[in-house]
Amino acid sequence: MEYVVERFHGRSLALAHSQEEIEELSLKTSDDSSIKEKNHVRHGTYRVRKSRAIPSILPQDETLQALTQSTMDKQKLIEEATRKVKEAESKAQDLSKNIQLKEQLIKSVYASTNNVKETNEQYHKHVKMLEKEMEKAKREYHDLQKAVQQIATKNVNEKSKFEAEYRKKCELAKAHLDSLQQKEKQYRELMIKLTGNTEKRIVDLQSALFRMKQQYDTAQKRIREETELKNKFEQELLREQQRIQELTIQNEQQQKVLKLKTEGLAAAQRKLRGASNGNIIDGTTTNLEIEMDKLIAERKELAALSDDIKKREELIQKKESLLSEKTELEAKILRSSQMVDKSLKNNDKQTSNHQLIREQLGFDSPLFKINQLNEHESKELCRTLFEKVINLKEEDNRNRRDYEEIKSQLLEQTETINELQSRVQSLSLDHDRRLTSIQQIHEDEKQLLFGQLQESSNQIKQLEKDLYFYKYKTRELRKSMATSVTNINDIPTRRTESNTNDDDLRNSRSAVQQQQSAPFHLKIGSRSNSTHQS
Repeated sequence: MEYVVERFHGRSLALAHSQEEIEELSLKTSDDSSIKEKNHVRHGTYRVRKSRAIPSILPQDETLQALTQSTMDKQKLIEEATRKVKEAESKAQDLSKNIQLKEQLIKSVYASTNNVKETNEQYHKHVKMLEKEMEKAKREYHDLQKAVQQIATKNVNEKSKFEAEYRKKCELAKAHLDSLQQKEKQYRELMIKLTGNTEKRIVDLQSALFRMKQQYDTAQKRIREETELKNKFEQELLREQQRIQELTIQNEQQQKVLKLKTEGLAAAQRKLRGASNGNIIDGTTTNLEIEMDKLIAERKELAALSDDIKKREELIQKKESLLSEKTELEAKILRSSQMVDKSLKNNDKQTSNHQLIREQLGFDSPLFKINQLNEHESKELCRTLFEKVINLKEEDNRNRRDYEEIKSQLLEQTETINELQSRVQSLSLDHDRRLTSIQQIHEDEKQLLFGQLQESSNQIKQLEKDLYFYKYKTRELRKSMATSVTNINDIPTRRTESNTNDDDLRNSRSAVQQQQSAPFHLKIGSRSNSTHQS
């Protein structure tokens, strides 16, 4: 087993070493070609090639591209942050409205509870009064029943008269008692309905208000965080835009310089066509062309070096991946060998003849077979292992692609879920707001009804006072009428008495006339008349 692992390790090292030699040879060939291009000097010509493109001094500005990409990403992040801020602000506004409505509703519920307590007290008083009236009606009913029983012992004529009268009174008393019981029942049911679950409702409303306040605080906190993040992204975007402007200005300036140089070169070449001192101008043109060639060669070298660096990075990544796969395979082989050794040890412990079993298993074990392989067979084994590694790598790439697709789908689904959640939250807040408004309207109507009930109860009290006053007046009037009737009945008796008195006076007058004079009689007569008139 150790022999196979060493051969596998040596094979991988040899492959890596050969690949490094190939890379060094390719780099040397590229260096030689660049040196030859540098050593090659172009002689001056009097004509400019029209097909040759004007080279740019600046290489491909990767920093500018990276900055533009980052600005685009920042703009997307800013848009996302603004969207989140708007959502949080709308949610906070809805929550503030709902909180105000809930607070108003709680106040109205407290007011209605106070009204309910007052009405309950009034109904309790009414119930007590009804209970007293019921007791009174019951006593009257029992008295009437006793009277009916007493009437049953009397004569037939009296019995028929009094029985019909008392039965009517009993029916009226019973009807009055039933109406009082019905009123008491209605009052008690109304008291139960009014009391209801007001305390539980107040507790539920307060807990809902507390939850809304917590949600409002979290929404405000989220608004602050998102605004801070948005401001940060905006500042970074401004810095990157300023950097892009600076780089674009530098690029434009360099392009202008390059354009001026090319125009100067073209003007110099045009002058060379008709000038007599061709050698001097030829020297200047050759110097300019040499500088241009140097710049082009440097750019090519930079591009080649960047390509080589990329290739080296790719090769290093591949090498690292192969080494990691190799280490994984070695670890698997070692684990399998350890498992085999453990199983062998367990078998050795269980069996007494462990030496014979070890020999039998040694010839049939895969490790023994691997040790017995020759070089060609070991190469074939390594080739199959490498093919398996390559297949696993391809499968890993496919899995990664599938993972990226699933990730994109998951992002889309999360976006849709977030949108649906925001809609559900907005709808729930709207529903809660409507429900609180309906409850507020109900509480207002309830308070209005309580006010009307209070007014009606006050009116009833006033009417009861008026009724008591009128009853008192009627009693007094009845008393006065009774006294006046008695006085009227006493008038004829008084008249008879006065007539008897007059007869007595006449007799006395006749006796007195015989003894006294006439004027005195007249005076006495006038007095008697005055007394009668009075």
